[in-house]
Amino acid sequence: MSNKEFEDFFKELDQNEKVAPKKIEEEDDLAFSSFFEDATTSSKKSSVKEEFAFEDETFAPPPPEEDEATVAKKEPVLQEPKVQKKAEPAKQKEAKKTSLSASQKKKKRLNTAYNWLLTIVWVSAVLAVSVFIASFALSSINDLVGFSKESKEIEITIPEGYGLSEISELLKEKGVIDEPFTFEVYARIKEMDKRLAPGTYTLNSNLGYDQIFQLLKTKEVAKNVVTVNFYEGMKLTEIAKRLEENGVCGYDEFIEAAKTESFEYEFETMMGTSEYIYYKWEGYLFPDTYEFYTNSTPRSVIAKFIDNFNKKITSEYYLRMQELGLSLEELVTLASVIQSEAAYMEDMEKVSSAFHNRLEPNSGLPYLQSDVTWFYYEQEIEPNVEDETLSDSYLSAYYTYPNYRVGLPVGPICNPGMNAIKAALYPADTNYYFFVTDKYGKFYYGSTQAEHDYNVAIADAVE
Repeated sequence: MSNKEFEDFFKELDQNEKVAPKKIEEEDDLAFSSFFEDATTSSKKSSVKEEFAFEDETFAPPPPEEDEATVAKKEPVLQEPKVQKKAEPAKQKEAKKTSLSASQKKKKRLNTAYNWLLTIVWVSAVLAVSVFIASFALSSINDLVGFSKESKEIEITIPEGYGLSEISELLKEKGVIDEPFTFEVYARIKEMDKRLAPGTYTLNSNLGYDQIFQLLKTKEVAKNVVTVNFYEGMKLTEIAKRLEENGVCGYDEFIEAAKTESFEYEFETMMGTSEYIYYKWEGYLFPDTYEFYTNSTPRSVIAKFIDNFNKKITSEYYLRMQELGLSLEELVTLASVIQSEAAYMEDMEKVSSAFHNRLEPNSGLPYLQSDVTWFYYEQEIEPNVEDETLSDSYLSAYYTYPNYRVGLPVGPICNPGMNAIKAALYPADTNYYFFVTDKYGKFYYGSTQAEHDYNVAIADAVE
């Protein structure tokens, strides 16, 4: 910048400060730098023009030489072609694709073979089932109508108590039918499943199902039905005698069955197992009115009694047993003693109370001292046991007086009814430990031995 230009600049600056001092202060730095920038740029441009001025204005001077650093800076950096960079991954991808393709082809071949195998197995199974069904259907039809079957007379006995399944198997076993399943289904369709009567029949192996039904049903009409009542407290021997009197079954056969027969009721697992229980089913032959066929089997007769018993002892009674700490065998045994002692509900509940009080731990009176337990041994057991030692063992198992049986007898001594069972479960709330009756059956209760002695004297004095 020339001296003249500096002088002009400062003159202008001085003039501006006078006109707008505040504005100059705010823009001072900006104006000053702008001036130097403009002046420097202008000076550089004019000096370049002067240095490279030629007479022939059309001649273009060569570009100025540039050093290697500048050239390197301006030269474009050669980048690796994109195609070359992708070439290697593409090969790997292609190789991987080829490898996967081979694996997939192998897997596909295995899947195809597996699918074919499954198809063959499935088709074979379907064919086998179809053949079986066709064969079974043909056999069932022939069996149903008795077609193409050899004619042969067959005697068969259907026991009392046999159900449809058991009858079907028996007919199959004897050669009367070939397909027991078909026979059962057809019997249910024809509503004959509960109308096939026990008895002995002569059948033919070429009979159709309908003909068999008619023959088995005919026998049912010929059988006599009897109605028999059994009162509460009857002993098993008394029940056997009444059954024989009404033509239901024989006395001895019934007694033997009552000692040995077993059924599939759940409560059977709760019954007593002592070897000194004289009759297994004593106590469980529920007293009621029943209908029987004459000449029935003892097993079928016992089944009716115990089925009724099973229905009468509901879940409520089992829960009450748990509350009292009694087993089913103990409940039935206690109820049988109560039943033998008392006839009316009010007395049953008081007698039950006296027995429960004695059965309490630390009662001081652990023996029931019930005369009916002696009577049972004397009448039902002693006459039938010849061995004296064994007889004494039974006495110790049933007789509830001191020096013999503590607490309840080993098993029931009769077949109690519902009132006695309820009294055993729900005794009266008393402090009685003793009771006695006069010759009219009136009860006298006492809490102490002294009271009991007094009551005995009164009862004996009754005329």
